[in-house]
This record gives sequence, C-alpha cells and structure tokens, in this order.
Amino acid sequence: MASFASLSVALTLVAAKIWAWWATSSISVLSSLVDSFLDVFASSITVVAVYYSLRPADSEHRFGHGKSEGLAALAQSLIITLSAIYVGMEAAGRLINPQAIKNPTIGVSVMGLSIALTLGLVVYQRYVIRATGSMAIAADSLHYEMDLAVNLSVAIAVVLAGWTKWSLIDPLVGLGVAAYIIWSTYGIATRALDVLLDRELPAEDRERIRELAIAHPEVHGFHDLRTRFGGSQYFIQFHLELKPDKTLLEAHRIMDAVEDAIQEVYPNCEIIVHTDPLGFDEMRDGFD
Repeated sequence: MASFASLSVALTLVAAKIWAWWATSSISVLSSLVDSFLDVFASSITVVAVYYSLRPADSEHRFGHGKSEGLAALAQSLIITLSAIYVGMEAAGRLINPQAIKNPTIGVSVMGLSIALTLGLVVYQRYVIRATGSMAIAADSLHYEMDLAVNLSVAIAVVLAGWTKWSLIDPLVGLGVAAYIIWSTYGIATRALDVLLDRELPAEDRERIRELAIAHPEVHGFHDLRTRFGGSQYFIQFHLELKPDKTLLEAHRIMDAVEDAIQEVYPNCEIIVHTDPLGFDEMRDGFD
C-alpha cells in the first residue's frame, strides 16, 4: 500500500506542477516538476520491487527476492541524479538570461499542496518502514523527505522572485535544489550497494550476535560469523563449538536455543548454524 500511495501522490503533484509551471514560468517550479515527474518513474520501480521482494523463496531463489529492493533503490539514485543535473542546467541558463515569475500566487498555492501531500506520505511511509524494514520504501521515503525541503525552498523562491525585484533568487534556488538532491542520493546509492554486494552488518550487531550465542552454557566457542542484509531480511551464519561427547540430539537442542535467543533480538532473520567439536583443528575464515 505504501508504494501505491507514493505513486498516487507523485501523479497528483505532476499534474498540479505542470499547471503551476505553465502559469508562472518559474525555474524553481520547473525543478520541482522535474523531480515529481521522476518520482512517478521511481515510485513505479518501487511498486514493482516491493511486489517482487515479497514473493516467497522458490526453487530458483532459495534466499528469497529481497535484493530487488536494492536494485530499486540504486535505480532511484540514478534517476534522481539525472533529474538534478537537468535542473542545474536549466537554472544556469536562467542565471544568464533572468526572467520574471508570473502569477506567483498560483505557484505558492501548488507548492503548498505539494508540501501537505508529501508530508502525509512521509508520515505513512515511516510507519510502514518500522513495521516491515523495507529498503525500497525507505529509499522512497528519503526521496520524499528531500522533496519536503525542496518544495519549501521553491515556495519561498516563488514568493521572493514573484513579489520583489530579486529575479535571480529563482535560478539560485534551482541550483541549490539540484546540488542538494545530488548530495542526498549518495546515501541511497551506498545503502543499495551494501545490499547488492552483501556487506556485513555493523560491528556492534555482529558483536551482539556473538554475545547471544556464547551466552548459552553449553557453547564453548564461536567462529566464522557471516552476515548480510537482503533488503528486508537478515541472513546470519556461524559455527558453534560444543564438547565432543554431545549427541546429535543434544547438539540440535543447543542450536535451537541459540537461534531462539538471536531471533528475539533480530526477529526478521534467517540463521544457519554449523557445530564443531571443541578442539577440532580446522581452517577458519580469519575475519572474526
């Protein structure tokens, strides 16, 4: 529902901003229009990615389809960057050839509508992110959070450029918006690449997992921890060292207890545990 909500908001704002740009000839409004137009494309990608990521694991995708969210987030970052470059070019041209803004009241009204709709969407998306941990929705939400700042800046620019003689404020705000958008996409892209390249969980989470595992009184060693985040689910695997005289049944019960302890803290995770007899000499990955 959150992905469909963002798409609906984007479509509504595109229609409103086309009218506002036609009425005002404001480069600031144009920058916001381009951003909203690409929001439609980005939100469409999010709809497809979230739908695909929620599909259960199958014979061809045993770890599920969560990485589709990483692909969606990376695609969004590229789309946002391209839109910012376009706006920057338009703003630079308007700096050279300044133009007065017409009908500033229309521009301000449309930007006010944009701020209200975007704020409502962000509040709803944050609720969904807390409930699901979806990376694609998180990237989409970050994009719309940027839009709030952008829309507010554009509204101020329209007021100043439309009702004063400060005609250069309009393209200057457009350039500022473009620069801010490019800077903000860095976080979206890096998080997407972390998922796609199987980056380990943060050191504090890895240490917490180790502490939970060795807290069991029958566990005498822990090594070869490997973790990754698959878009909306954690994947955790490690080796436990048990006394050699433990039966298979006893070892299984110990593993189940350790898994339960970890899943209490990290409920949305899949855990793979391998047991080794204490003192057994084997090659280890050397990363712990």
